Amino acid sequence: MPPPPSSPTVLITPLTTIKVLLGTFQTNLSSRPPPHNIENPPNALSLLHDASSLLHAQTTKLSLLLLNKPFTPSAIASILTSISSECLPGLMSVWELCDGRMYSSTLQNEVRMLLREMVAGLSSLVDHIPRDEEAVMGLEGSREEILKATGQVWQVCDRINKVAGSGIVGLAVEKVDAFHALVKDAVEEIEGWDPDEEEESLFGSDSSDLNQMGAANANGATNGEKHGAEDEPEPPALDGLQIKDMHVLKDRAVKVLKLIRMLYPALRKRRVSTFVHFDRSSDVESLPSQAKVETLDHILGCLKQFSEAIDEVAGSLYGGEAGEVDDKLETLKNTAEQCVGKVRLDWDGREDEFSIWSGKWIERVKETGQRA
Repeated sequence: MPPPPSSPTVLITPLTTIKVLLGTFQTNLSSRPPPHNIENPPNALSLLHDASSLLHAQTTKLSLLLLNKPFTPSAIASILTSISSECLPGLMSVWELCDGRMYSSTLQNEVRMLLREMVAGLSSLVDHIPRDEEAVMGLEGSREEILKATGQVWQVCDRINKVAGSGIVGLAVEKVDAFHALVKDAVEEIEGWDPDEEEESLFGSDSSDLNQMGAANANGATNGEKHGAEDEPEPPALDGLQIKDMHVLKDRAVKVLKLIRMLYPALRKRRVSTFVHFDRSSDVESLPSQAKVETLDHILGCLKQFSEAIDEVAGSLYGGEAGEVDDKLETLKNTAEQCVGKVRLDWDGREDEFSIWSGKWIERVKETGQRA
């Protein structure tokens, strides 16, 4: 005999079902899905938006039922069934359809990250649903946790809908801007770094000891003491590198890094923003070619790599590792030249303003930051 609708035990089956689905979904998200063979597949971004919007609405209802009296197990069971039969299968289908070769690896990775966060938030919310009368009595004490889990699901759903609405180009532009911000901060930090201040931190900012040493040397000379060239104090050094050379090294690095920084707005405007527009309202037939998708991923991969490489240059510079700095700058310049060279032509294979600009930029890069 089934439990009465007012009994919390009516939730056992739908709770078991949704937890199994969430566990399966989490496992599926740990690896990229195999290429699908679906004929006339739907727009994955449209399906993503619809499933996410429905989950947002159902999560809102579920939260209200958990937070308000009277406790109605039958209504909660109905919502859990809807999430298990509609929302989660829809989102799982999106993961299968979101092939990185068609939608870009950038978008695929973003969708995976968001779906993982969604699973985590929904799992937390489901864990607070009582299965018996004793657990029902403890709902009031879980109010904050329920609100927190609900907010997490809402936030992820909103971000999912933003990605679905802005599409491949919108997400790519967002990534470029984020990388550009990191690079700007790093270059400004290096430019503002003063090796002389580093000297003070190593040898002490109080110069009285140095002054006293100078006075002693002067007195010694007055008293007829002879000093050879080997007795002259060496200029301060940082890991064996003269401070005066540190300034030269820093200036050389800043010149190269500023040129790298120039790539971000240029590529954003002339290549990323002009990529094939595809969002949740687009026809699947308008998806860009695999070759174009790979090129877009290549651009974003390079811009991400540059931001990480600049941090490494900064670390070597602060450590006074001249050879490491030079090697990293050369690698950075070569990688940047290859990246720009690959996208010299526009998406239709024609020359444009960026083609001309990139040629001049490459020449500047070749002339800048040569080893001393």
